[in-house]
Amino acid sequence: MAHLLKLEWLKVKNYRAFWIFLALYVISLYGINQIAFNVQGEIKKNNMPVTIFPYDFPSVYQTIAWVSSWLLYFPGMLMILVITNEYNFKTHRQNIIDGLTRQQFILAKIFFGLIIAIITTACCFLIAVYFGSSFSKTFSFNGIEYIGYSFIQTLCYLFTAMILAVLMRRSGLAMAVFFLYGLVFEQLIGGLIDFKIIGDGTVRYYFPLQASDTLIPVTFGSKIIYNNAPSATILFVICLVYIGLFLFLSFYKFQEDDL
Repeated sequence: MAHLLKLEWLKVKNYRAFWIFLALYVISLYGINQIAFNVQGEIKKNNMPVTIFPYDFPSVYQTIAWVSSWLLYFPGMLMILVITNEYNFKTHRQNIIDGLTRQQFILAKIFFGLIIAIITTACCFLIAVYFGSSFSKTFSFNGIEYIGYSFIQTLCYLFTAMILAVLMRRSGLAMAVFFLYGLVFEQLIGGLIDFKIIGDGTVRYYFPLQASDTLIPVTFGSKIIYNNAPSATILFVICLVYIGLFLFLSFYKFQEDDL
């Protein structure tokens, strides 16, 4: 594992686009929460009986996880860039020639994704502690499970991006499909099945990104928006199944492809 991570580090340490995207993500992660925090502060200052973004403990963990989930396309883009660059510069061939097995090559990318997910989750936790301490008089770990859900959600986005990169091999095409699938196609297909075929409005929750999004429900009006959603346990299992499926397909595709 250490050897594979070292190889990944050597590939990205001088890759400017990677560090720019990562820096933009971290800055945006703080910035978007600062904006939401300021909005809620103004609401509280004016004694309005509305809580849109609760930044006090224990609700802060859910708020941070939900608000931060808006930016998960950034880590997905990082995953796509790192993988498609291997194809663009033929380094995947050179790695195999130099002694890596195909399985080790994909494992290196999986470890890379895990590291990115750990970094993003750690950032969410630290931001939650910072804002929660600023908004509350007491500290609490209640509700911290939402930070764990954020880790699973990030993995869903990362490994969705990973299978698209392995299948398409081109960064522009993979990114376009990633954005269109997450923002348009998943909602469109799920909605059509829900309301034209099944009719109960629950099928959409069984798609990979929607399942992970619903795992961290909106902090206001969740009982209205997700009133027919499966339980958190079922959503958690769905996310794990998709993560395992995407990893298996990535292994299989790279194993069977001509280099």
